[in-house]
This record gives sequence, C-alpha cells and structure tokens, in this order.
Amino acid sequence: MRISNNFELGKLMTFELSKEIPIHNWFWYKEGYAPGIVDYAIHDSQMSAPKTILDPFCGVGTTLLAAKSKKIDSIGIDASSLASFISRTKTNDYAPEHLQLLEAFLTKMSNLRELGDDVLRKVPWEFELFDPRAAFPRRNYNDLLTLRLAIEQETDDSVRDLLLLALLSVIPQSSIILKDGGVLKIDRSKRAMPAKEIFRRKLKNMIKDLKENSASGVVGHCPQVFVGDARALDLMTETIDLVVTSPPYLNNIDYSKIYGLELSLLSMSKSEAEQVRMRALRSFIGKKMKVDGMPPEVGEIGFRIPIIGTYFRDMEAAMYEMHRTLVHGGTAYVVVSNSVIHQTHVLVDEVLGEIGERIGFSDCEIIVGAERIADVKPQKVKTRESIVKLRK
Repeated sequence: MRISNNFELGKLMTFELSKEIPIHNWFWYKEGYAPGIVDYAIHDSQMSAPKTILDPFCGVGTTLLAAKSKKIDSIGIDASSLASFISRTKTNDYAPEHLQLLEAFLTKMSNLRELGDDVLRKVPWEFELFDPRAAFPRRNYNDLLTLRLAIEQETDDSVRDLLLLALLSVIPQSSIILKDGGVLKIDRSKRAMPAKEIFRRKLKNMIKDLKENSASGVVGHCPQVFVGDARALDLMTETIDLVVTSPPYLNNIDYSKIYGLELSLLSMSKSEAEQVRMRALRSFIGKKMKVDGMPPEVGEIGFRIPIIGTYFRDMEAAMYEMHRTLVHGGTAYVVVSNSVIHQTHVLVDEVLGEIGERIGFSDCEIIVGAERIADVKPQKVKTRESIVKLRK
C-alpha cells in the first residue's frame, strides 16, 4: 500500500466550491465534496470513457451530476430518503412545460393566503427531537406549512419535486437553528430570514439554472437513484466501471438528526428518521453497538471503543460490495477522513487500505489531499483527509 500527497485535492474535499456551481448548489450539504473529485477519478483511473459510475453513498448527488454532465450513466444509492430525493430531483431532465408550471407557481404565490393557526395545527409535521414550531419564528413556520400544502396540490410529479426541494433548502436560513457539529441548537438570537421571500428567490434561481442547463444540451443520462444500503447493493456483479464516493466520516454525527427537520418536512413523519438509521453506516454512537465480525486490521481499539469496530465492520461490507460490482480493472475512489474518537487517533484511510488488500483489490493507494488540526483536549492532533484508491 502506497501513500502519496496531492494537496491540490484538498480544496475539492469540501462543499465550498459547489456553492458557486448551478444545480449543485440547490441544497447546501456541508459533508459533500466538489465535482472536481469526479474529474480527478476519471482522469486518474485512465478510463477515458467509463460506461457506468457508482456512488453508494450518493448524498446530494455530486458524483451523479458530474457524470450526467459528461454524458456518463451512473447509479446513486443512499440510506437517507432525503438524500436520494435531492439527488434524483437535481439530476432529472425537465421539459419547457415544467419550467412554465414553476413560473406559474411563482405567480400564484402572490395570492397564496396564509392558513390560520387552527388549520395548521391539524397538519402533522412531526420531528423526533422537538416540536418544529420551536425552530422557527411563527410567521416562517406558518409560511413553510402553507407552501408545503400548496405544493402538494400540484399535479405534475416533477414540478412538485422541484418545488419541494426549493422549500427544503430554505429551512436553515428561515429557522433559528444552528447545526453545531453533531447537534441541533435553538439560538433565539439568530436572525431568521423571511421564509416565503427566500423560497421565491431560490425557485427563481432554480428556474434560471434549468433554462441554462437545457440550452447547453446537458440532458439525458439521468442516473438511477435508490434508497438502499451500501452494505448490500441490489446490483449485478461486475457491472460498474468506476466508483466515486465518500461514506460518512467516523465522527459520531447522526445525519438523520442534523438534517432531521428537512427529512421530517419531506416525509411529514418523525418515524422516517429511524428507518434511515437502520440502513445507515454506523458512524455514530447508537443504542446497539455490539461489535461482531470486526475486521482484524482494526485491532483492540475496535472492542475498546465500539463505534470504531462497528464503523469498520460496516465499511468492510460496503467495500466487499464495491469489489463485487466493479469490472476487472475498475477502480474505487473513496474520500475519507481520519478521526479522533475518545482521544484516540484513528488512521481510517490506512485501515481501509489494509482491508481492501485483504478482500481482493489488487492495488491500494492512499492519496492525501489535506492535513488538518483536530483540537482535541488535552492536545491538538494532526489528521488528514484522503482518497483511498482501490483497483480491482
């Protein structure tokens, strides 16, 4: 196993650059990466024209959008119904009549009457951590639900999905919630922006992006997007040319909670979050942390700190699936970060590389893109983000 440095990749390992890219920026996703990672993987793999790219942790669809722009077929899978909804909506093709219906909705918004409290109290928006009313100024809460009900009245599925994505995307700005690491905090000093106005602005930008996208001819090659489990892919063996993905980092963050308000407004049910956790990689501390069948490369820390053992157990299963589905000569590019858990520095990239060698990848390389300082008491620890490259 080789370790090399390519610090130019570091700036691509965050979502920052995607904020400026049309369609990619429809939904802010701090845990994502830039589409340049996909460009790098295609070039580095020396596979000039891969037929199919897989992202088994597709998040908000960065890999899928990048593949679509290059007219490459792709498949995206995510444990989160929110993520798969966002990915599918961002990567679908849309016709001129869809844009006309979106513009008609903008016009209808001017006459959209705010529903009274007595009506809104009957709308079952439930969130498992707290009452959603606590997350918003009263006017914003009412506007969000009024818009949600109006969107449900749209008869075209594609238009309804686009409108709903626009609505979900404005929750952070219209709320008084702060996403602080792995915790949602109510901050009553935070200034919440008017929900209806930022929804209108978001929808206008989305219409503009879709018009430009259609004019540039980026249509077709819509990916297949599924809600699923990366540890047990429902895909045929040796059908994938390239894997480009980033699994949840070993950081004890439960993304079903961090994006729980968005998930609950999408599903209108607090029970969906538990279903997401059942499918998700165990990268956070949960109630059931029994370690069984732990990869030998992990060592005793996997038993001493169960979250480490369960994470690598699940990642081993996901890597087996990558190996199974890749064609001979295909390559997986897996963006990961090393972690500090309970004052223990875990070399995630090296452990995954060693697992990859054992399960049958013929060539494993760690490409370090960034080095960061983890401020963990009683001392600071230098850690890194890397791409684990696994060639079959």
